[in-house]
Amino acid sequence: MSRHLDRHPGMGLALRMAAAVLGGYALASAWAVLCGAWAPARVEGILAGEQTSWLLYVMAVIWAFSPVALGRVWAVLVAATLAMLAAAVWMAQRGA
Repeated sequence: MSRHLDRHPGMGLALRMAAAVLGGYALASAWAVLCGAWAPARVEGILAGEQTSWLLYVMAVIWAFSPVALGRVWAVLVAATLAMLAAAVWMAQRGA
């Protein structure tokens, strides 16, 4: 992947921007879903998740532009999002 990015230097920036915007949004949304599944009253949990999700979004944006390898940024964002969604599904099934 680095050879391709060496030939197209703007591609790395575009991929980091996509990780920041799309990955951050997916992570923040998964957090809101997890909070909704975790709380006994789903509406309050979702509202709390939405109100705190901007912190995760900002952290994901900052981390996407850190000097960490681009593949690691994408891998961690996808893995964290999927882990949160899996935990939310598990909690929703257990509680139902």
